[in-house]
Amino acid sequence: MSIDFSKIAPYLKDPLVLIGFFLFLAFSFCRYLIKRGVVPALPPTLGFRILRTILLYGFILGLLLIGLGFALKYKELQDTKHAVEARLAEQRQKDENERTDRLKAAAAAHEKDIREQRQAIARLQTELDGNLAVAEQLRRNTIVFLDNFNTLIAITRTQGIKLLDVMFPKENLDLKTSDADASGLPDRAMDQIRDSGLLSDQLEREKFTAAAQAVSRTIEATLSTVQSLQDPNGKRYSFSNTVWQNDQPTLAKVIVADITPYQESYNRLALLRANYDVVGAHFVEYLTALHSFFDPSRHLITRDSLRSVLTQERYCDNLLIRYGDQLALEMAQIKALQKKVGNYSQQQTASLTQ
Repeated sequence: MSIDFSKIAPYLKDPLVLIGFFLFLAFSFCRYLIKRGVVPALPPTLGFRILRTILLYGFILGLLLIGLGFALKYKELQDTKHAVEARLAEQRQKDENERTDRLKAAAAAHEKDIREQRQAIARLQTELDGNLAVAEQLRRNTIVFLDNFNTLIAITRTQGIKLLDVMFPKENLDLKTSDADASGLPDRAMDQIRDSGLLSDQLEREKFTAAAQAVSRTIEATLSTVQSLQDPNGKRYSFSNTVWQNDQPTLAKVIVADITPYQESYNRLALLRANYDVVGAHFVEYLTALHSFFDPSRHLITRDSLRSVLTQERYCDNLLIRYGDQLALEMAQIKALQKKVGNYSQQQTASLTQ
């Protein structure tokens, strides 16, 4: 049977064990010397009995000291062991508490992050709703522009008035007509009027004058309407990007790869808003030029004035059509983004309930 010396070694360092072991050896050695006769035996007198008692109790004392030393050392080692185990248990509990606190803090931070993302998404949804409403208002205004433009086109092309038929050819509004061909329409019209003798036809001149008066009245009413819909300072019809600019770091955590379409949409909205002012300004220019052309007191029916009117008419027509198409396309884009934002909102709500 082998003995693990490493378990006994700590006991041999204890002072009581050492003293007891020394006494045990000393008295044992003395007893050995007496038994072997190295030290002459004493007669059985009182001194002999005292010496024997001393040797006996000294031997026992050594054993007791050794036993007491082992017992005290054992208790000390056990106390140390229990203290170490207690410290280890305390440390484990502390580590577990810290781990639990970290998990709780991480969960709380995650929940806070999700809530912030959800709130940012809700604000973005509101901003998109507002921008869609502004786009819808611009669409309605553009429809008003188009309706008034079409009314003027119809009046300036009233059937039965030959001068109008010649001055305002339908080819000017035909997209199939190239710009080069359209630029020659005013000269051809004035040449036709000169060669046909329409200016000397009293009836045709009277019909033209009546039509001019009707056009002038229509333009005056239209001009006030168009000017009321203009917003050069951008106060009435303004697209907002405040949420997008302020919450973009938070939104980027949710939108991630889809962030580019949103940025492009906001850029297009800014351009769309600027183009609205361009459309309104050119429409007013067209109305002003048309009003001057038909104003009898100014006598502005010339090649240059007709060329100016037809050029602005063609440009304004194309501008209104293209702008209306841009509005419709961008409104569809905003609605698509709204749908995505709605999906993100549902995902964030699901994350909070898990």
